Amino acid sequence: MDSKERILSSLKNVVGEPLPRPEINLQYKTEALTEIFIGVAEASGTEVFLATGDTVAETIETWSKGGNIQSSVPALQKKYPLVFDEQVPFEKDKMPGIFVTEASFGVAENAALWLTDHELSSRLLAFIPERIIVLLKADTLVPTMHEAYENIGAEPPFGFGLFMAGASKTADIEQTLVKGAQGAKELAVILY
Repeated sequence: MDSKERILSSLKNVVGEPLPRPEINLQYKTEALTEIFIGVAEASGTEVFLATGDTVAETIETWSKGGNIQSSVPALQKKYPLVFDEQVPFEKDKMPGIFVTEASFGVAENAALWLTDHELSSRLLAFIPERIIVLLKADTLVPTMHEAYENIGAEPPFGFGLFMAGASKTADIEQTLVKGAQGAKELAVILY
């Protein structure tokens, strides 16, 4: 037995049997999820709009104030075709100024939005556009990250996924706030 095996063996003897995981049962009233999500999202600097399926495109137009809008949402691709090419990501004519996508679900406790490669044809689309609009069906909200991870486990397989919560912001020790350093400078959510 070499030294590595001796150390690992002695650690196994010290640690003992694993303890059972605690049961976490947080109760949220489902009718309050939308209100909680909106409050947390707005506190993080995300603009939230309530819409119906018929007014989504109108809300996109109002928030975007023009610009190069591209969408990965199948129902919107005729109006806002996705011409982004990840092989030439910084080609100005093909880069979306405003990118519209749809989240699989949202999390009320932290206003996080779950996006995978099913919604994003390129993972760069979550980071390159300066402005992002995420469509979110209100009935897909879950109360906590615990339930979010249960949802992820039940989803079809995916290659890439991320939680997006608020616009990109970072600050240094000198208290200089920089927006858009790791992603979009502005984020809007359209709840419908």
